[in-house]
Amino acid sequence: MRVYTLLIVLFFWLAGCSSLRVTSDYNPNYDFSKLERVAIFYPKSDDNTISLAQQRFAKAIEDVMRQKGFFVSDKDNADFYILFHLDVTEKRQVVTDYQMVGLYPYYPGYWGYGMTVPVEREYTWTEGKFIIDAVDPEGNRIFWRGMATDRLKDFDTPQERIEYIRHIVAEVLKHFPPENQPSKGEK
Repeated sequence: MRVYTLLIVLFFWLAGCSSLRVTSDYNPNYDFSKLERVAIFYPKSDDNTISLAQQRFAKAIEDVMRQKGFFVSDKDNADFYILFHLDVTEKRQVVTDYQMVGLYPYYPGYWGYGMTVPVEREYTWTEGKFIIDAVDPEGNRIFWRGMATDRLKDFDTPQERIEYIRHIVAEVLKHFPPENQPSKGEK
């Protein structure tokens, strides 16, 4: 559990807004108009503890869903469930560049020999992925998925982390329900 918590903490400390990529996918045959009540579930952990990051994400999801007109409910009364997942990975990219070394062509008029040598540069960064799944309680099938991927950066205060989480959740849930699907009360 300690590693899991560390990864989640890294997600917030290293997060950056400029590289945020958001995608979503859904079942086009699903009837989004029947959705009114939602239950939000925390990711499972080995020792059943709930981290600060999980609490912040759940609160942000709850706030956005209420703004969209949904009622937050318990599992037994919910029309659909929201499950969210956090993942932090180290990314690595090796770039090979060729540079000229030697006397030529740096000294005009000198007819010495130069040569090209490969120079490899390694770039590493930490990437966070946040996934929201909307699940139909009948059959436990995912009917909508939203995902945000971002390069991570440091935050100085908890308020900055909370604002960043709110931003990510709002960006992902901006696509829920899908634009071409009627939402609650539009049918």
